[in-house]
Amino acid sequence: MLREGGSDDLSRWLSGDGKAALDGVTSEALDVIGVIDRELIVRYVNWTVPGLTRDTVVGNSVLDLVPPDYRSLARDTYLEVFRTGKGTRFETMYADAGKLLIWDVRVGPIRANGAVIGLIAITTNVTEQRREQADRDRFFSLSLDMLAVLGPDGRFKRVNPAFGETLGYSVSELVGMFFADLVHPGDRAVTLTTFANLLRGQRVFDFENRCSRKDGEPRVFSWRATVDPLTGDVYAVARDITAQRAVESQFRQAQKMDAIGKLAGGIAHDFNNLLLAILANVELAKANIGLSDETAAFLGEIEGAGIRAASLTNQLLAFSRRQPLRPAIIDLNELIRGLTQMLRRLLPENITINTTTSPELAAVNADATQIEQVVVNLCVNARDAMDSGGRLAIETKNFSIDDAFCQTHPWARPGRFVLLTVSDTGVGMTAEVREHMFEPFFTTKDVHHGTGLGLSTVYGIVQQHGGMLQVSSEVGKGSKFDIYLPADKGLAIDKRHDVEATDSTGRETILFAEDEPRIRKVVVEILERAGYKAISAGDGREAVRLLRDQKEPVHLVLLDVVMPELGGPDAWEQMRALQPGLRVIFTTGYADDRYLARLPPRAEVIGKPFRPDELLKRIRAKLDE
Repeated sequence: MLREGGSDDLSRWLSGDGKAALDGVTSEALDVIGVIDRELIVRYVNWTVPGLTRDTVVGNSVLDLVPPDYRSLARDTYLEVFRTGKGTRFETMYADAGKLLIWDVRVGPIRANGAVIGLIAITTNVTEQRREQADRDRFFSLSLDMLAVLGPDGRFKRVNPAFGETLGYSVSELVGMFFADLVHPGDRAVTLTTFANLLRGQRVFDFENRCSRKDGEPRVFSWRATVDPLTGDVYAVARDITAQRAVESQFRQAQKMDAIGKLAGGIAHDFNNLLLAILANVELAKANIGLSDETAAFLGEIEGAGIRAASLTNQLLAFSRRQPLRPAIIDLNELIRGLTQMLRRLLPENITINTTTSPELAAVNADATQIEQVVVNLCVNARDAMDSGGRLAIETKNFSIDDAFCQTHPWARPGRFVLLTVSDTGVGMTAEVREHMFEPFFTTKDVHHGTGLGLSTVYGIVQQHGGMLQVSSEVGKGSKFDIYLPADKGLAIDKRHDVEATDSTGRETILFAEDEPRIRKVVVEILERAGYKAISAGDGREAVRLLRDQKEPVHLVLLDVVMPELGGPDAWEQMRALQPGLRVIFTTGYADDRYLARLPPRAEVIGKPFRPDELLKRIRAKLDE
């Protein structure tokens, strides 16, 4: 039990040498140091704040120095120290010339002969520290970044609201949680190793890992962290970079697809040249009189294989976006209705086809044949994903994309579109399959089913039309392909030519420019057999020279679009200046957009590999215009 001491005991303690000793100790102290008796009267103070003097403070109640709102707290604290004999502290406010100051008051007992005879109060101005702490707390609460304090055991001691909002937890749920419980299992080992290195003093900059929200949604975080060497606490800042990494992934995928497309286009160009030589020579050989049935059959097999190879090459061109478009204003609803009957024959009876076409659908400027190929390829893919039957849905509707939509869908761009959706209830795709599904020759089917060019063709056609393609698919939940085609925007560089000519022979002079010797040889043979006079050149520059030196008129020039030295479009610019009224047909196995864009308006283009009769009909029709 503490024995109570009286005011006389305190007076004796402060009298004489005691007060002088106290002044000697406290006179230069930065803190305000006071002595208080049992009646809470100030008996001593070393110095006072401006506006007060030692004489006005000493002899008066210490509670007079405390704002009214804090007097109950101060009284209870002082009396508690008298009662228990144990020191404590509290904070109070003080107004100084209109400026609010915050004071930290530490209170301890003064003992004499086993009794508490008074209190000593040490008061420190902590205004700046508290304001700094308040500022830190405000920034902590308002920060959009995720802020956290963790103990050395890896459990959260404090998190800001953004941390909880991002992960779908309340702040109270996160405090005390082991941080690694939030980390994706695949990233947990490297995260724990990094945390251990951090505790050993290694700072962490831009460390990335995957974490899971409360609802299971994965997020990607970038971390920076450091450890307090005294407490061992970890101070960490995390930023949600999920959307950024998704955009980067899409960009890398687009770069990869573009590189593959360029490679595919180059391969297709070389194949088309070879196939043109093969198919044209086969047709010339079949025209010879006296072939045996066996030889004719062999030639037929070669021709069939060549046609099949040409079809595959055209799919590569569609993927690489090097296939010339023949666009026209089309009604997508009408196109879907026209395909429905064919699709019903294509799909087994255990697959139901539902078509939903939006009224007043905007027109699109597109190559109808290629858009039909897109729909058919997607439907065939859906069929193969529904071995046991299911539902195939084809829908069309107008769709406007604004800036707000683009902010939540990084792949999108603003504008007016016609949305074509093909969805199924099939087996769906894994994440790995979705990553590679548009790559040429990638397929999950066995060796006897498909070439792996179906979806790559779809991708190339949509890209070439200036559209966007988005896929959503999960295992067991089917697949949905959303195709956004620009509304009312033309891409025309070429027109479809359906030539009806009964006689494709002639006597005119034709100048043919082609850098591949095999093709030059076979095309000259085709032209001469049809009665034309053929002049050949190995590139555009030689073709211009031959036209300039030609004594007799040239009636038509046949120019390959891409040639060394001088390509077809540039050669034609010089040729038509030399001979106004000269007719031209361009040939191409594939061409970059920069070449096709330089073709004259309504240019006649014939794609390789072409059949001899097709070439001759096009030439005859052009000459007869």
